[in-house]
Amino acid sequence: MYQHVDPFIGTDGPGSCLPGPYLPLGLVRLSPDTAPPQPTNGYSFRSPITRFSHTHVSGTGGMSRYGNIGVTPFIGHPRLTVEPFPAHEEEAACGYYGVTAGNSGIRCELTATARVGVHRYRFPSGQAAHLLIDLGAVIQCEFSGFKWDPNGWPARSTGGFVEFVSDRAVVGRADLQGGWGHDHPYSVYFYAETDQPFQTRRIGQAGSWQAVPGGASGPNLAVVVGFGDPEINLRVGISFVSVAKARASVKRETHGRSFEVLRRAAESAWQNVFDRLRVEGGTDDQRTLFATLVTRLLCMPSDLGIDDEFSWWQSGVRHFSEFYCLWDSVRNANSFIALFDPELASNILNCLLDIGETTGWVPDAWIAGYPAFRQGGCSAAVLAGEAALKNLPGIDFPRALRILRRDAEQQSPDPYFYGRYLESYRDLGYVSIKTPQCVSRHLEYTYQDWCLARLAEAAGDAIAAQAFDKDARKLWNLWRQDLRSFAPRRTDGEWFEPFDPNLARLDSWNDPWFYEGTGRQWSWNAQHDFAGLVTRFGGPDGFIAALDEFFQAPEPEAGAGFGASVRLNRHGSKETMLHVPYLYHYAGRPDRTAEMVRGTMQKYFKPTRDGLHDNEDMGCQSAFYLASALGIYPLYGQDLYWLTTPVFTRSEITFGAGGNRLIIEAPNACPELPYIASARLNGKALDRPWLRHGEIAGGAVIQLDLAAKPTAWGINQPPPVPGRQGRLTNS
Repeated sequence: MYQHVDPFIGTDGPGSCLPGPYLPLGLVRLSPDTAPPQPTNGYSFRSPITRFSHTHVSGTGGMSRYGNIGVTPFIGHPRLTVEPFPAHEEEAACGYYGVTAGNSGIRCELTATARVGVHRYRFPSGQAAHLLIDLGAVIQCEFSGFKWDPNGWPARSTGGFVEFVSDRAVVGRADLQGGWGHDHPYSVYFYAETDQPFQTRRIGQAGSWQAVPGGASGPNLAVVVGFGDPEINLRVGISFVSVAKARASVKRETHGRSFEVLRRAAESAWQNVFDRLRVEGGTDDQRTLFATLVTRLLCMPSDLGIDDEFSWWQSGVRHFSEFYCLWDSVRNANSFIALFDPELASNILNCLLDIGETTGWVPDAWIAGYPAFRQGGCSAAVLAGEAALKNLPGIDFPRALRILRRDAEQQSPDPYFYGRYLESYRDLGYVSIKTPQCVSRHLEYTYQDWCLARLAEAAGDAIAAQAFDKDARKLWNLWRQDLRSFAPRRTDGEWFEPFDPNLARLDSWNDPWFYEGTGRQWSWNAQHDFAGLVTRFGGPDGFIAALDEFFQAPEPEAGAGFGASVRLNRHGSKETMLHVPYLYHYAGRPDRTAEMVRGTMQKYFKPTRDGLHDNEDMGCQSAFYLASALGIYPLYGQDLYWLTTPVFTRSEITFGAGGNRLIIEAPNACPELPYIASARLNGKALDRPWLRHGEIAGGAVIQLDLAAKPTAWGINQPPPVPGRQGRLTNS
């Protein structure tokens, strides 16, 4: 399956993914950076290439981060400023990136291990070959045309050191600061080793040479090394802890292995993932998108190991960094990962709990050892509730409840970064207009409370479960029936006026009522009471009519959402709306779900450089496509899966180390047959368009017959909804 991966998909436009190589959850994400102004991933095919750097975020919005320890090959005299080069013969495959420098003819090739960037440079014969290693390299992002980002600080070099330790190796540390989410400092250590000895070597700083033969310290350091051989193989170990760990990674992961062997090892690492997600059939484009988006899903966070690449504390818990952010991935990516790798899902949750127990607060974004801007509430509470309902392995539910209760029940000293804006939610029963993004936060708090109630049940704490279920019912305290929308409310209980649910004020990131959306868009987020939402729209027929109107609304003009009040009332591919096509299930119309899911996949996902309609957002966009293509979509925070028409004739999902398999068979799957005519689960008729996790976790076979026109299958069989005490029921 790795042969179908196209790393250029989603690299340009809002997708902001990486064209360069990385391993599943690898620390090193080696990729080209292009000339400023740079997008958050550092790369645009429209701009010339400046360097290849080892640390990146992928698929994010906002101001940039990382782009550290840059390497630039060049010919001619030694210098610290190397002109960007146009990309010729650019190609990429699973675990590989290659390009020819258009101004010099240097062939540049990259692959990667988990913690080592692997470079191969072929210089024109007879030319003076040099490498510039830039310790001050950072991605300088102009945020969608603006140099300002309310949640970011300019990335910059603040210090470091560099030293030659042999005629083939140089080591160092880059001290850096700035980027999206927080302005705390961080350091990146490296060990760089070549297969050819340095013929010349020089150290520079801030554009001038340093008269230091062996090493130097300070900000914006760089080294230039020269070679007599036209082919240079470079291995750069990266560590957040020490030079020793960077050096050990080079030895452990690359010693004695050629570039080609390491490239094949990268392919094998991805094939191990594809072995858990096997598909047959579909079109070439669908297979390419599926394979590529698996690699996007597992690009971030970075797996730092157990007490290894994280130096703040040791706890025996596997640590992950660059949750960027859980607010995005929780919508579907974490649930989808739990389907094929429950052990990884548990490790991620345990990491978040470990951070919460050690620091006092569970983060929503965790970057370089610090919490970052919190866009909503505590998404880890949703993961914990889902883990309890699915009984994921290795989770201490009483401990999880103890840690997460602090976040939900104690006033945070700085809710911008952690905890809740608790006062009005606790005392008034809703988040008032005194709180930024008050309505969307209210919706998230209530669902997180519902999930905490499920966690409390698993922990055996009936009193806590009852209390959290009571808070979860605050959901409707901000519902305006006259507008059929959630709406802002003042501290005196009166509705804020004027309010238009179709209007986003300022830019959509800083709307005072809703984060990254409008009231119309957010009003489809009633995850623990979709049945109540159907009722408030006048029943199934009214709900269907409202959904149809939402999907049929015109697209906004290009650039809408920045610097002015704009109407954003359409469906798109924002993470908070990706579930909306599936809501027809709750009105008893899975056929309409099938139509809207297919339409969303075709409109917003294409096998092109600009093929993602929005930020990929740590697997969120990818998980929508992957789960929808398989025909089984998770409702995050619950143990429910919505069924729809798969695009593949056969899919096989292996549930983690236990080896149990879910097989989905749709022998006549094709674009002309978008509807399910009948279904069987383990050979028995299945007349409903949903499943519980317990029905498939031990292994199952789903067989589907498809049709060209809508059928009666699943009609009037809505998914279960929270009952009186919050538990899911079939009533």
